[in-house]
Amino acid sequence: MDEVFKALADGSRRRLLDRLNERNGQTLRELCAGLDMARQSVSKHLAVLEAANLITTVRRGREKLHYLNAEPVNAIADRWIQRYDRARVHALADLKTALEQTAMADTEFVYTTYIDTTPERLWRALTDPAFTRRYWNTSFDTDWAAGSPMTWHIGDVVVKGPEQVVLEADPYRRLSYSWHDFTEDIGAAVGLDEPTRARVAAEPRSTVTFDIEPADTGVKLTVVHDGLAPGGVLRGLIGGGWPAVVARLKTLLESGDDYTARLVLRAPAERIHAAVTTLDGLRGWWTRDTTGGTAPGDELRFAFEGYGSTVVRVEEDAPDRVRWTSVGGDAHPEWNGTSIVFEIEDGLLRFTHAGLRPGLDCYDACRAGWDQFLRSLADYAETGTGAPFGAQRDAARP
Repeated sequence: MDEVFKALADGSRRRLLDRLNERNGQTLRELCAGLDMARQSVSKHLAVLEAANLITTVRRGREKLHYLNAEPVNAIADRWIQRYDRARVHALADLKTALEQTAMADTEFVYTTYIDTTPERLWRALTDPAFTRRYWNTSFDTDWAAGSPMTWHIGDVVVKGPEQVVLEADPYRRLSYSWHDFTEDIGAAVGLDEPTRARVAAEPRSTVTFDIEPADTGVKLTVVHDGLAPGGVLRGLIGGGWPAVVARLKTLLESGDDYTARLVLRAPAERIHAAVTTLDGLRGWWTRDTTGGTAPGDELRFAFEGYGSTVVRVEEDAPDRVRWTSVGGDAHPEWNGTSIVFEIEDGLLRFTHAGLRPGLDCYDACRAGWDQFLRSLADYAETGTGAPFGAQRDAARP
């Protein structure tokens, strides 16, 4: 993050960011116009901003276009703004918002991040349903050959259409495909009211492209979503959506193949910690039938009537980190030896089930189960009411 703060400390560089905030995707010549700076100085400032990943560049023929990039400011927000919500960081919060919502009239959205992985693993994460469902809740039926049709699975919704096709597939370097249709089912699944969905459906079909480049540490991933209607509804939706999807993709790849999740919660760390370290808390979001002890060295038993049980040993209990090891139970014996980790901050929970990976017989079912119960955990931490296993059963009993 040092490079980001250094880049933002210079007034001339902030002016260049302001220029791109007013109109994204400018050439060096366009950025120099109206500025009291030599072309060479502007070029040097742009190099600093690009090195800090505050801007990214895309080639269009002979032109090199410059775009604002929100990724490093998102990282600052995750580490500082959400953790220390003080008046002194409101300027950074405003910058984060400006970067994510910049130039709504643009027909392109460009976003760059650096991921500590290999091009081969990143390609798999972009194409393999076992990966895409984990960070995007989306998967595709296609052979990934240029011109091939694509069927989208977004949650439980299936979207087919003759114009949903693979445009380019150069393994480990570049992947491009047309965006899905906006059917009524999709509108309902993503929470769009019917007038808004109809407006999106009437906009031109857009395209998303993933460019993969080797970097000093890992790979550089640039997402370009173009063909958007100027000022259109979809431009606003993907402006907030892509940063979240790419952040989850980065977390997944950098934490290995283990199941991971990141929950932004309207709850202090103490309440989140209590939810995962007290019997009342665990009964409030996972299963009503929770017994045992919660101190390090104790064992906890989580029973699911009709499905078996899971036993974990508490290995670590600190205000910012709780870790269990699965040691028994018949619900999912392949869990034995895996670790379940909760990393806790004010307003944030990072969850990892180390050892729960694609290839295990239970992976799809367990992934869906964690998705469900982590939503229940979020509700419990925020409101005091979750949806644990057995809640409906208990409510139905006289």
